[in-house]
Amino acid sequence: MQVTAIIIVIVLAVAGIGAFAFLNFNKEKVGLPSNYQSPAQETQQGQTPAKESSPSARTAPSGCTGTGTVTFTSPPRKLEDIEMILPLGMMSSEHITPTDHQYYYIPNWNPNPQASDLRDALAPADGVITSIQRMPSWTFYSKQGLEDYRMEIYHTCTFYTIYIHLLKLSPKIKDAAGTFSDTKSVPVKIPVKAGDVLGQASALDFSAHNSEMTLKGFVIPQHYSGEPWKIHTVDPFDYFAESLKSELIAKTERTSQPYGGKIDYDIDGKLVGNWFVEGSGGYSGTTSGQYNYWSNHVAVTYDAIDPSHVIFSIGTFTTKGEGKQFGIKGNPDPATVDKSSGMMKYELVNYDYNNGGVGQNWDRLTFASNLKAVNKDSELQGVVLLQLIEDRKLKLEVFPGKTAPDVTVFTSNAVTYER
Repeated sequence: MQVTAIIIVIVLAVAGIGAFAFLNFNKEKVGLPSNYQSPAQETQQGQTPAKESSPSARTAPSGCTGTGTVTFTSPPRKLEDIEMILPLGMMSSEHITPTDHQYYYIPNWNPNPQASDLRDALAPADGVITSIQRMPSWTFYSKQGLEDYRMEIYHTCTFYTIYIHLLKLSPKIKDAAGTFSDTKSVPVKIPVKAGDVLGQASALDFSAHNSEMTLKGFVIPQHYSGEPWKIHTVDPFDYFAESLKSELIAKTERTSQPYGGKIDYDIDGKLVGNWFVEGSGGYSGTTSGQYNYWSNHVAVTYDAIDPSHVIFSIGTFTTKGEGKQFGIKGNPDPATVDKSSGMMKYELVNYDYNNGGVGQNWDRLTFASNLKAVNKDSELQGVVLLQLIEDRKLKLEVFPGKTAPDVTVFTSNAVTYER
């Protein structure tokens, strides 16, 4: 991606990254290769947009025209092909910080899709496809006669959309793109119209980004240079024609505004928001090709579906790269914690979603209204100690399997995180 722009990212979340993770599937279950790299790591190796020296230092790609936003007159897939939408800000085993894309699930979603399970992915507005990249997990999908692509569409030079994990490209687009070499991005100039079929997908991720707007809830935007679109994320619903917007909102699992979700929660000098191991290189890390770049991430923030619920999310719980999310017993607000709070001790518990906080737990496969996150206080998973030692430095140590009385002080295993 070469622009500081409004991106709508449509990630067809298959292969255990994204949507699969939220439905309790992992990379082993869906066969991700051991050398799988996230988009952040591909970025570092020049296979997706290069890092930029500052949050606004991007260059528009060849083929785009004009600036500003456009109105989306087509949904990213047919309305009848949308069972439910998960909002921006979801977290999972490989998305420790809130995600910059939504998730669009088809009815009767199959985590191991066959060609017959796929549904069309549609361009939301006129534009030009500027790059297509084959994702590393294409080798897994090739067994089913499928592939796996990432696609960027620029609607103007400051407003664009991205589709990831298109398991099939439309014949027209595939012919125009030519030959793909491993996972390198192929620059193209393929014009599309609103509603054009781009390809086919199973679960679908979708997000919007505006280069003329930078989110205020990231204390140090440069930490996200490996995924430079992230700091320009906006609520995708805001760009749909009103008739479509209301129909899409009716399918989202989030019932609080902003209905499309939110990803930036940092408050300078407070615990709330995203943190990275000190000196690790921010969001993407500094180790090129490192699979579990998220192992250095921590987020203490709010649930994407039920923002009244606080989540502790960590990339290394018991082993490096073992990403986990927990509720915190008592549901304390991290926006109230600062240096003066001293050492905080939180008990980490499992949680689930159910309808209105009572009744049957959500199956995560079908739409449910009025979901509420509920802590399972009896399912204690461990303890975390946290202390803001500076406004932008956090001392943290997790104690898996321990109870509050077991833990009294930091040990030599404590780790310093930074904004």
